[in-house]
Amino acid sequence: MSKKIPSLSVITANRLSDGAVVFLDFEGAWNTDFAQANIASSPDEVRALEDRGTYDAQRNIIVEPYLVELRELDGRLVPIRQRERVRIAGPSILAAVPGYVAPPVAEDEDITQEAA
Repeated sequence: MSKKIPSLSVITANRLSDGAVVFLDFEGAWNTDFAQANIASSPDEVRALEDRGTYDAQRNIIVEPYLVELRELDGRLVPIRQRERVRIAGPSILAAVPGYVAPPVAEDEDITQEAA
């Protein structure tokens, strides 16, 4: 039995140099901005993301790459799992992270709320 291929997904990992949460972008770089993530919508695209994640992990650029399944919510794509929504938002206990500066978030960019 083969594993299910998500209909929409991105690949995420942690950057080895600083531990930041990163997403593979359209240019093939690992970017901290989820909005720049390369979205796969076919099995071939998903395999290409997985192959690139494996390759960059072997080159010690990133660690633990894995797919994140997405869904559309209020006209935008958000991760299905709460864990991934938290990862995108950054550390949840900022006072405990010396030197961490939270990225600016647009007022309409609340990714933590789900449709009722």
